Amino acid sequence: MKFSASLFVSAVAFFAASVSAAPSTVWDPTITSPIMGTVWTVGTTVNVTWSTTDQPSIVSNAGQIFLAKDQVQMMALSGEFDLAAADGSYPVTVPVVAPGDDYQVVLFGDSGNIGPSFVIAV
Repeated sequence: MKFSASLFVSAVAFFAASVSAAPSTVWDPTITSPIMGTVWTVGTTVNVTWSTTDQPSIVSNAGQIFLAKDQVQMMALSGEFDLAAADGSYPVTVPVVAPGDDYQVVLFGDSGNIGPSFVIAV
């Protein structure tokens, strides 16, 4: 019994050392629009944009855009989309929400990053 357990542990250690997982690249693109000073009007279609300058060669996750207020996630502005194919821009319709200057966009993909506050007006 001791020999079987020892053999099992040795086999697991051997395979663990032999098999290396591909490193995972987390891409956290900078949101370039909306930014402070941007005004969105309820009911219009606007583009959420982000920098692609540091985009890895393989982006494996789908993207999704959410609206936040005071950094608290409120609602989805998009369904899932191909983050790599979006080429740094995705159109969304500004939802009917109370006017305010404390809205943010959250871009999910490899990570969730939140942009700066901006205004939504009616």
